[in-house]
Amino acid sequence: MRRYGAGLAGLLFAGMIVVAVEPPATLAPQSASKLTNAENARRKLGLYASYPAVPTIGQVKVAILDSGFDRIDGKRPYLPKSAVLVEHYDPEFIKTFKLGEPDFQKAFVPGESHGRSMAQIVWAATGNAPFGPKFFLLNANGPTLFRRAVRYAIEQKVDVILFSGTFEGAGNYDGRGPINLAVDEAIAAGIIWVNATGNAGGMVYNGPVAVDADGYLKLRTGTDPTALRFANRLDENAVTVTLTWNDYRDAEDAGTDKDLDLIVEDWLGRVVGESKLKQVPADKTAGLGETKNPRERLIFTDLPANLTGQEYRIRVKAKSANFGPLDRIRILVSTTRVAPITDPDTTKTIVPVEFLDAQPRGEIYPPADHAGVLAVGDSTAQSAVGPTADGRLKPDVLIADSVARFSNGDESVGSSNAAAYFAGVVAVLKATEPTLTTAHLREWVRQLDRKKAVVDTRLRTAEEQIPSEVVPLSPNQQRALRYATITVEQQRRRGDKNPEVFVSSPGGTTVVTPRGTNTPVVQVGSTTSEVSRRESLAHTPWLTPTPRELAGVVRQIR
Repeated sequence: MRRYGAGLAGLLFAGMIVVAVEPPATLAPQSASKLTNAENARRKLGLYASYPAVPTIGQVKVAILDSGFDRIDGKRPYLPKSAVLVEHYDPEFIKTFKLGEPDFQKAFVPGESHGRSMAQIVWAATGNAPFGPKFFLLNANGPTLFRRAVRYAIEQKVDVILFSGTFEGAGNYDGRGPINLAVDEAIAAGIIWVNATGNAGGMVYNGPVAVDADGYLKLRTGTDPTALRFANRLDENAVTVTLTWNDYRDAEDAGTDKDLDLIVEDWLGRVVGESKLKQVPADKTAGLGETKNPRERLIFTDLPANLTGQEYRIRVKAKSANFGPLDRIRILVSTTRVAPITDPDTTKTIVPVEFLDAQPRGEIYPPADHAGVLAVGDSTAQSAVGPTADGRLKPDVLIADSVARFSNGDESVGSSNAAAYFAGVVAVLKATEPTLTTAHLREWVRQLDRKKAVVDTRLRTAEEQIPSEVVPLSPNQQRALRYATITVEQQRRRGDKNPEVFVSSPGGTTVVTPRGTNTPVVQVGSTTSEVSRRESLAHTPWLTPTPRELAGVVRQIR
């Protein structure tokens, strides 16, 4: 293990100090927690039989972007010894690439081991070879360090970037925004970007900015239409409510003159929290109580549990009168306590926090919404699903089983693990076929989907089932359809037998074909059911191609 206190590992700038932290040879080796279900996970992914060993895996470079890699100090063999840890970036590197103020440094989150776990899952998926992959563990603790980590990875010419995180306030959920600008650079450099979809499943509301006479947004129908309800079933619970609206620009802190406030009340209407920042435009310096971002957030560190029927209420109030029909808001309710609990009254399994008025889709946050990113989710209800604001299908890859069990007793599941497993798969495929690109991986997913569609009785064509209500396409969805037409034509030119692109919309899914027809595909059953939510938006579960199948895909797309 090598730990770099700054910069580009001494390759770009002189005067950099490199400190070796290998343990003295006289010390007994220390134990290290490792993945105990690695062999079973590789078998489920389709890796075990086709890729029992990959001699060239050491040639693949994988960057893990995260806010913490606790206990990675070279003393415990969590990862190959060639792994590089970067907590702080060299000031000259920062100035050269204009990555903020050189004096601004931000350490890893103390005690945070999420990044280390992700790297260990990647390594396990590749077979735990002591000689690779070559890992770069990069500090991405916040937007500024995220941009630095991306540029560092580009300069190191990594093959794969894994980011098992999202930013809830960094864009309009259409693949653009300041965070996705950094991703653009990595994609342009030919890096395969793997991103978790996030674990916001069932915890997101999307809606228009419809203001009532009192200035409050109308959020739903029925009684108390200006309130969204959430239940908290644990005392001393940490709950965060985040409101954003679609007025982000590509530049960071670009400013906005559209102003909303966020209020949370108890069931009796008593205010338990308010976020009333004043949004200011780009030409004004944000002062105390002001912000340039279209976001309001309330963090409750000690929220009391509520009884059934006494749920908390979320309200949004417009403070400016310049909202129009294209303005949209998104509300996310999140908690640090995500493991299911047992209801003492009914003995049923319940979640600690439930967003009763959440919607079953539109849960993808940057940079998972980026068009060039492979957003990975799993089959659990907590794994976020799309479509994006401009109508693109997400996740791009679905991992059926994301469980990770470690020898220290830790066990986890979720889209972070799913993305890490998939990043390991990508590393193996890259070692086998060095010319592998994101396009090849998307093509294989498409082939898996087509195989499933042949026997999937839950899908019907427009001739078999017509939606009872036609929902007009938004401008973003219309643009997505135009883009899909171009993509289909490219598929036809390269000789695909059945070129097609799926575009999601409120009225269902549309299959775009080169014949100029847009054929709706409707999911049988209630559109609000969990089956519809998952299977109408997600792909067929991933199964790794054999070396022969992989070679065929690579030959097909050059």
